[in-house]
Amino acid sequence: MPSLLIVFFMIFFLLESMAGIIENGFIIIVLGREWVRCWTLPPGVMILASLGISRFFLQWAAVVSNFSTYFSLIYRSLYLRVLWNFTNVATLWFTTWLAVFYCVKISSFTHPIFLWLKWRISRCVPWLLLCSILISILIFILTLIKAYHDYQLPVTGNYSEKTSLDDRTWLLRRHFSTHLQMFMWLIPFIFFLASIILLISSLCQHLGNMQHHSAGPQDQSMQVHITTLKSLFFFLFLYASYVLSLIVTSIESISICSPQFWVWEVIIYAGISIHPALLILNNLKLRRALKKMLHDPETA
Repeated sequence: MPSLLIVFFMIFFLLESMAGIIENGFIIIVLGREWVRCWTLPPGVMILASLGISRFFLQWAAVVSNFSTYFSLIYRSLYLRVLWNFTNVATLWFTTWLAVFYCVKISSFTHPIFLWLKWRISRCVPWLLLCSILISILIFILTLIKAYHDYQLPVTGNYSEKTSLDDRTWLLRRHFSTHLQMFMWLIPFIFFLASIILLISSLCQHLGNMQHHSAGPQDQSMQVHITTLKSLFFFLFLYASYVLSLIVTSIESISICSPQFWVWEVIIYAGISIHPALLILNNLKLRRALKKMLHDPETA
């Protein structure tokens, strides 16, 4: 029987995950209806829809995988972990492309590279999303092979003769897999970090110019920029905490039967649950759909 502390964090993790699933499901439904109606989506909305889909399945994979592992359904949890790796890599890249897209669109830099990107970014979005999916499929195949060997090797051949060899092989695969995972997490994070820093720098520069020409601190345009900066800092904090938490849990082997494991799970998926709510509130189409659903649920 799990301790009361583990049960508490399990419930917290489950409620947090359900909130993220509902929020991302709402994003998928609203933008899916828009796609069915127009058969096309603007580039930024296309990234947002892709992010909603990947987070929806990521959250489900995390919930089912964690509870399957805890209740000793090891065979199922191995292959659920494969799905988790696929959706996790896709989520990281889609989040990064969302940051890159808004950095290029909103920033006021006049460097020729930025001007060229402003002109090309809308056309590049479908290809960026396709590349992200291909990278995720590659990770999916590698982790599927690893999961198959992890499940098959211990029960094949003469165990007494192969124990030391299998142990060395397992350690080598684990070492390679851990470093490959961190590499795949850090690449999109570096792009994300560069985009957010550039966008914050551009907005701070623009805000400084506005302060010299504004009639006072209550200028509406200035307040909008300040609110945007706060949102970007919070977005940066959520994404950074997610990636760093993933790295910590991959380096340190924590038993799923310990409270520390479930504490880390709560920390890891906090951003996945909070950020969709911010996206809904900051997107005009999603905000209108939410208001319509709350005021008139029968026609939503």
